[in-house]
Amino acid sequence: MTKMSNLPSDLGEEVLCRIPLTSLRKVRSTCKKWNTLFKGESFAKKYLGDQAKVAATEKEFMMVMMMDFRVYLMRVNLHNDVKSCIMREGELVSLEDEVNVSQVFHCDGLLLCIMEDNTRVVVWNPYWGQTRLIEPKHDFQKIYSYMYALGYEKSSKSCRIYKILRFIDFSPTYVEFKIYDINSNSWRDLDVITPYCKIYAHRRGVSVKGNTYWFARNRQCNLLCFDFTRERFGPCLPLPFQFYYSDTVSLSSVREEQLAVLFQCSYTLQMKIEPYRVSWNRKVFLAVDMNPLVSFQFQVSAASFFIDEENKVAVVFDKDKEGLMNPTRNVAYIVGVDGILEEVDLGVSAAKFCYPLVCSYVPSLVHL
Repeated sequence: MTKMSNLPSDLGEEVLCRIPLTSLRKVRSTCKKWNTLFKGESFAKKYLGDQAKVAATEKEFMMVMMMDFRVYLMRVNLHNDVKSCIMREGELVSLEDEVNVSQVFHCDGLLLCIMEDNTRVVVWNPYWGQTRLIEPKHDFQKIYSYMYALGYEKSSKSCRIYKILRFIDFSPTYVEFKIYDINSNSWRDLDVITPYCKIYAHRRGVSVKGNTYWFARNRQCNLLCFDFTRERFGPCLPLPFQFYYSDTVSLSSVREEQLAVLFQCSYTLQMKIEPYRVSWNRKVFLAVDMNPLVSFQFQVSAASFFIDEENKVAVVFDKDKEGLMNPTRNVAYIVGVDGILEEVDLGVSAAKFCYPLVCSYVPSLVHL
């Protein structure tokens, strides 16, 4: 009987292209020939291309999700029935098993993972299984106040220089901005200021085309962008609405090409999702009539979400309605324009204050 490792190269490649992304590490460890094959750029492009075709045919896409301090690959297909529309493909296990992850940021197929104790920072390419442990050089008195972003400098059309921004802005008392260049493996100070506004620390930033956006406030609510090529903040970008601390408002990216903003007012329970390019589109992507959902309010004021443009729905990740109890349950709410709310149970969570985070994911061939 012919062994798998003895198959002709073309046939072997066809077989290997059918292996799920989450199983690559185990498969590569079983055979030197396969491991060498997976390391090749030509096969990697073929593999990712085939995976993308399958996903398009099945009308599904991949997401990276952090739940209970672990990072998972999720497969989403909203054409399936509600119970099976969000499936956990498996845990992304390149990180040490005992390490807890408290924050995840995605940019261009790379993940920036902040450990629970905030003492370690890791950049990770799940496809290659490569990680880069970064020495943080923390001021330990301020360790839990740091904010992070992952982006890239557009040095040319084909070359991207990946960077990490880390900062504290307690102006005028204390301000610190540092940037880490992955190519040079070094931190350096940045002499920058935010343009007369405060970034909301508890509402995470989102990467679009290599730059990162946050909510910020001066006299009104704005978006604020950090340009990783210029290493400067841009001007404040006014939002088409104002929000308050008790409202649910968060950012998401659409194919890393557009921003989407979810807004649910805690007083009127009105919910809107706005797409953003250079200026706000006149057409709201999704305006939900919340009247059928009397008194429904998301538990997490910065609830993570994504939008499905084809199905015209938003999927919002949250704790269940008993979110203040312990143990809690992680849930996903699928919301359509008619206000119908479908609930997907993602399982028990023993981590009361670890809220689910989700971001779109497309594998990257970038080496760390």
